[in-house]
Amino acid sequence: MPIAITMWMQHAHLRKLIVNWFRRSQGESVNEFNSFDRFVSLWISFNAWGKYESRIESDRDMIQWAKFDGDLTNRFAELFRKDSEFSKDVNALKSLCPIQRHRPYRGTREVNITNINNFSEVLEAIYVIRCNFFHGSKAIDDKRDQTLVELAFKILSKLFSEKVKELSSSDW
Repeated sequence: MPIAITMWMQHAHLRKLIVNWFRRSQGESVNEFNSFDRFVSLWISFNAWGKYESRIESDRDMIQWAKFDGDLTNRFAELFRKDSEFSKDVNALKSLCPIQRHRPYRGTREVNITNINNFSEVLEAIYVIRCNFFHGSKAIDDKRDQTLVELAFKILSKLFSEKVKELSSSDW
């Protein structure tokens, strides 16, 4: 396919994506609070916690820090052992790999979960889903994107819920 046509198609897709997300932000075409909405809200909470706890400004560096946070890694292992739904969701996320990390003007690379017990790989996959979403590479009407965002939401929600309980009951 000629480059000019490919670029036009990418721009048309991006224009549609921008317009649709803006309309959604204005309450147009919003029938329900879905997994995309829930994931954005969850990520804002998780990101704020991570920035505060790590004292790291960069999202990328904060995620690197979170991969080795003892509470999160222990919670991941516990959930994997005790919660069959959690392990099913992690397996489902792995089955959708590789996940392409789309960075406009920087190219694409793949992220894989090779070991479902590896918290670092799972968190990296969730972060890439977040990056793709926040940087214009996730469409609300794409079934695969819906599944990726839903799985990322479910996994991160369970991982982070204990931290939120602690914050709710403390003077933090």
